[in-house]
Amino acid sequence: MGIVFRQSVKTSVVVVGGAMLGALVIWLSTKYIANKQEFGFTRNLTNNAVLLSQMLMLGANSSLFMYVHKYENDSGKRRVLVTLSLVVPLLAAIIFSAFYFIYRDQILQLFQPVDRVLMSRYFAWLPLFTILFLYMTILEQYLGSQMKVAVAAFMREILLRILNILLIVAYAFGYVNFDILIAGTVLLYLVPLLIIWSICRKTKDFSFSMDFKAFTRSEYKEMGHFAWFHYLLSMSITLMTALDANLLPLYDKDGFNSLAVYAVAAYLISFLQIPLKAFLPATFSVLTKAFTDNDMPRAKDFFKRSSINLLIPTLAIAFILCCNLDNAVAVIGNQKNYSGMSDVVFILTLGQLVNIVTGMNDQILSITNYYKFSFYVSVIISLLLYVLLRTMIPRYGIYGAAWSNTATLVLFNVVKLIFIHRKLGMLPFSMRTLRVILAALPALAVGYFLPRFFGTLSNVYLSAMADAAVRSIAIVVVYVAMLLWLKPSADLEEYLATVRKNKRLF
Repeated sequence: MGIVFRQSVKTSVVVVGGAMLGALVIWLSTKYIANKQEFGFTRNLTNNAVLLSQMLMLGANSSLFMYVHKYENDSGKRRVLVTLSLVVPLLAAIIFSAFYFIYRDQILQLFQPVDRVLMSRYFAWLPLFTILFLYMTILEQYLGSQMKVAVAAFMREILLRILNILLIVAYAFGYVNFDILIAGTVLLYLVPLLIIWSICRKTKDFSFSMDFKAFTRSEYKEMGHFAWFHYLLSMSITLMTALDANLLPLYDKDGFNSLAVYAVAAYLISFLQIPLKAFLPATFSVLTKAFTDNDMPRAKDFFKRSSINLLIPTLAIAFILCCNLDNAVAVIGNQKNYSGMSDVVFILTLGQLVNIVTGMNDQILSITNYYKFSFYVSVIISLLLYVLLRTMIPRYGIYGAAWSNTATLVLFNVVKLIFIHRKLGMLPFSMRTLRVILAALPALAVGYFLPRFFGTLSNVYLSAMADAAVRSIAIVVVYVAMLLWLKPSADLEEYLATVRKNKRLF
């Protein structure tokens, strides 16, 4: 577990780098796209492209990842598999595009009257954006199957965001107008996509073949079943995470203006996912091995320890984030015009903390024979989420969307937690979990009650950054001191001992 912990710390550095670039994109966007409605439209365009790309993928990404290994020694089948995985989603996208343009007027009527001008003006960009997203995902998945995860991550997290920053800066200095900004936001994806395509072309058997008789009918049936089930599972999970942002501009009277505020809050919340993203790759294989070896005591111990190791950094990020919301409001956009995001962040944080503290529930279910349970529950929760959003957004706007998201996320995790405990006798909680919470409370108190020492500075950015730095350092110092005293994580103790001994982080 100690090695896993060190690897997770190293991965965190890369993930944080991408998150910082993303934060810069958000800050530049809210600062220079002064019209909240226009910024909200850019978020809506991206949200729709992401959701539609998942819908039109039809499980091709999962099938390619799975079966490219199964037919590793059969070049003919691998080439047909690549062909099917790339062509079938394209056909689905073409069919969708046809209906999209045929029912143009009906689609525009779904949006608020004030937003229809923007939707009509840039209506044609969504199908292309969706196709680019679709192929980015498929090719990234393929590179992952070829053990080139870092390359794919760099393209999406680093290169794409740097290009986006350059585009927004060009808009800020007047070199491009809003029309070019929208077109550039879409077409930028061609750069990483072409690079990823060229890398894929250099791998074994990544080429096209029309010899569809290479597979037997039973093999097609098996692949179809696999693709369909994973497609439904992926869609249900995607809807749970994306439905609030996609429905908000349809049912909130403020439309894209509300989405602009909600999108900033949602991005800030994404920082809470950093420990999970960093920790998951290094822990999943160890957890899988424990189940494969039928070593339940080790699996239960690892489940609890992984939950604690996830909770510790997540709480730190949550406290730093929530205690600095006034500073964030001061520097995002034109100072107070994004003030509504503060309460949304608090509400969404509750759901995410429950999601993190309940541990690696999804991973446990995917390893065991109960993986279908997660699918069925996610479908029910997605339907419940839609009902809540349809009811709450017209009444309470962004707060209705946030509470709907949090309520269903809490319910989803509680149901999985109870199921895993009853079937496997596993719980992510222990007395060490209580120690983490006890260590966190003084840190939260310091971050919340610490006076503002830099309110007199004339420059709002310097004032906000200075206060955020002092407040964040105070939270971290108190939190770390309490963790060293209460010792809730044996893996953290081991890691810190290694750092003291070797005088380096890794």
